[in-house]
Amino acid sequence: MKNHYSVLVATFATGTLFLTAGSLVSCGDGEPKPTIEDPETTPTLVSRNRRVINSTDGERQYRMETPLLERYELAEEPFMEFREGIRVETFDSALRVESDLVADYARLNEKTELWVARGNVVVHNYKGEKGGRTLMTERLYWDQKQKKIYSDTTARVIEGESVHMGRNFEADENFETWSFHNTAGKIEVDASSLREGSDSTSVSVSVADSV
Repeated sequence: MKNHYSVLVATFATGTLFLTAGSLVSCGDGEPKPTIEDPETTPTLVSRNRRVINSTDGERQYRMETPLLERYELAEEPFMEFREGIRVETFDSALRVESDLVADYARLNEKTELWVARGNVVVHNYKGEKGGRTLMTERLYWDQKQKKIYSDTTARVIEGESVHMGRNFEADENFETWSFHNTAGKIEVDASSLREGSDSTSVSVSVADSV
């Protein structure tokens, strides 16, 4: 999940639609400038059906897909919003998928470099002896400055046939080392059905409250 911000920068470089939201007014120097009634709710940049592939170090590539990307650069804290969902994949030098993330919604605070993804958030790390691991939660944060991801709600981590459930999940940004601060235990189930979203396996666990 490294350098996703550079992917977004590349998005605008590949042709984003610029919106002059509001009217153009004279500023006294003959240069018209756009004005926006509410910069917190009116995007200045809009891009639809974006698919961007980017190489950051000559080897690893990133691909981002989103139906709708909006940028609010005049907001008090500029941000990008993905109201119709987002998918990000990373590749190794042989173009094999190393990891991916999908969510129904995402938002990036450009000042703090903090991401939040919401709604059916699923993260896969395909490396490892057990076929990698999968994280499933309803809300996930990615702090680019601290290089970590974390969740403040219930989450599941699937490794092989084991499912770990709990609250206050935290991991490095590559999802290689991880932990729960409040765990509900380890369960042996048919993990493949959970990854595929099947209803054939139902797991009920009482999760401890956060502390």
